Amino acid sequence: MQEIAHLPRLMTAAEFAEVKCQRVSAGEDCDADFTATELANMAAGESVDWVGLATQTGTQQQHNVSVAGGTGGTHYRISGSALGVEGVAKNDSFDRYTFGLNLAQDFGTRLKVGTTTQLSRTDRSGLSADFQDAFRMNPLTDAYQADGSLTIYPWEEDTFFANPLQGLLVTDDDITRRVFSSNFAELQLPFLPGLSARVNAGLDYANGRLGRYYGRDTRTGFAAGGRATTRDVSRSDWTLENLLRYTRSFDLHTVDVTALYGVSGHTQEDERLTAEGFPNDVLTYYQPNLAREFDPSHGITESNLISQMLRLNYTYASRYLVTLTARRDGYSGFGRNHKYGVFPSVALGWDVADETFWPFADRFNALKLRVSYGKSGNQAISPYRTLARLTDESYVDDGVSLPGFKPATLGNPELRWETTTTTNVGADFGLLNDRIRGTLDVYRSRTSDLLLNRAISPTHGIDVVTENIGVTSNRGVELSLSTLNVETPRFSWRTDFNVAADRSRIVDLYGNGEDDIVNQWFIGQPIDVNYGYAFDGIWQESDDIANSAQPTAKPGDVRVRDVNGDGTIDPEDRTFLGRVNPKYTAGLGSTVTYGAFTLNAYLYTVQGVTRANELLADNLGDDGRYNTILKHYWTPEDPINTYPANRPGTRLGLPVAYYQDASFIRLKDVTLSYTLPQRLVGQLGVGALRVYLDGRNLWTHTKWTGLDPELRSQYSTPLERSFVGGIDVSF
Repeated sequence: MQEIAHLPRLMTAAEFAEVKCQRVSAGEDCDADFTATELANMAAGESVDWVGLATQTGTQQQHNVSVAGGTGGTHYRISGSALGVEGVAKNDSFDRYTFGLNLAQDFGTRLKVGTTTQLSRTDRSGLSADFQDAFRMNPLTDAYQADGSLTIYPWEEDTFFANPLQGLLVTDDDITRRVFSSNFAELQLPFLPGLSARVNAGLDYANGRLGRYYGRDTRTGFAAGGRATTRDVSRSDWTLENLLRYTRSFDLHTVDVTALYGVSGHTQEDERLTAEGFPNDVLTYYQPNLAREFDPSHGITESNLISQMLRLNYTYASRYLVTLTARRDGYSGFGRNHKYGVFPSVALGWDVADETFWPFADRFNALKLRVSYGKSGNQAISPYRTLARLTDESYVDDGVSLPGFKPATLGNPELRWETTTTTNVGADFGLLNDRIRGTLDVYRSRTSDLLLNRAISPTHGIDVVTENIGVTSNRGVELSLSTLNVETPRFSWRTDFNVAADRSRIVDLYGNGEDDIVNQWFIGQPIDVNYGYAFDGIWQESDDIANSAQPTAKPGDVRVRDVNGDGTIDPEDRTFLGRVNPKYTAGLGSTVTYGAFTLNAYLYTVQGVTRANELLADNLGDDGRYNTILKHYWTPEDPINTYPANRPGTRLGLPVAYYQDASFIRLKDVTLSYTLPQRLVGQLGVGALRVYLDGRNLWTHTKWTGLDPELRSQYSTPLERSFVGGIDVSF
């Protein structure tokens, strides 16, 4: 079962009416400010909870079965699963059926072949409500007509607004079929003991078909005379790797050498058709030939990678370890002279606790020290960024349709690999016979030639270009601990703890040491920053506004911090507002076992994050057309210093955002399970049986006032809290 974890408090109809009246007419003679629909609902005491109408108690069920076995040189595992989800948003469903086969076959002692293959069918059919509209829709409007059907225009006097629930009436079929297959053949070569050759071949192919139809019972379809969209997307990813590996041990030495040559490719083809104006809604999206207007499109994207690698692992006396690696990778999406990058690395390890002179063997039973240095590459850009491209801009001249094109992107033939150089020092340790085990890593990295989209002047019609820009540095620390706190024959308690902190900053951008304010990139700051005007409270009647940096302000307006103290609010007063990236993240898991019962719990926290909360913006509209969360406004009688007066223009034309602490502590998972004793299991005729109850996202502590501090948009589908009951049985 799934339910909404948290919803912000939206205004009811009565609260909305009061706020709108105050906003538009200062609380006097307000009837003229409301439409007939609003007045009728006010008189009837009606209030539409649009988010409530768009949500439900969700359900989820999953069934898995597998059979494994083998005989002689054959080993197999056959599995199947079925997953069905009805989300907390109405009409938000997800169904997936999967069949898997793992098969390995030995041919004598030298040759082994195998496959891991999976077939799946995923059904994402169904269109949920528009949650941005649901959160903002006037509660004094009509969701349903007298006959119980959804209204096309819930606010009859303002046809700008569609019914947020119209998606529930849309025909939407969205099905994807996928084949994933990873195959190998490994041969022990006869002429040199320890030398083997292996070939890995993989294919991931998916085909998705979407059919969507807006009928005349929706605003979209009503205005267009029916609107249909069909889409056929096929994606293919393939990989072919050839490996040679040589392993040998002699005396105290062990050598392991691996050489790789691999190629991979990606192809995606996308065919779409949008059509409008149909004689009726009977055939939904199956009638594009009858459309009055249609717009077809077709696109294909291809890219390839070539990888070469040589790695040497050397161990002496099982205590001293050396790993040397060199990679050479090529990406088709880079410029002609920059397709390849070389990325070497070296790693050293020392098992100190295995030394005879180690004096703390009674406490530290394990201690391995590690240090590594290396480079890695990133090619995370889509293909064709090196090319200048055009987009279709066909036009009609004297009744004749003519082809036309306009620039879409600027090409950059100098695009190349983004390179990160990292130094890592770490330790793996065990204390008190591994009752305490842990890993500590401290790292520092430097990234150059970052692949970023840079905003440029739009005077020539294009406002962004992809470039290799600047240098950044990162430093951080990660610690994980696993402890066995209590252990008796009937009772045990284990904990797992991890914490990580990372700091990043821009070292340089264009070689001149200057910031790029347009893109909000600043030397010494992270790439992602909160940058803008700082909220500094509310102007009060007792303040000397005339002689302030905002002389045109009125009591109740937003006060902006004069950062540079020059007595004027201008772009020079923009500043950094908190952190986008957290100061640290941490997790704590605890497992308690008593007899056949096991209780697991996991806490997760993100601390030191500041984000702009879009729900706190002045989003009522000048004429009070939109709903919003219930807010405490400034008034002369209640001169608060946290939120401005309920009137338009309180920010004086300045883009002042409301930032909040988005840190949180979350109880992500709690599971209670019971494993039946063998004497009972045997009577049931099964090998093992376990029942469990699991709760997810049960509790969150945060100062954030929106849907959830982790959600990118506070107008999206709400985060759910789920309760899962299950049975595991084996024969």
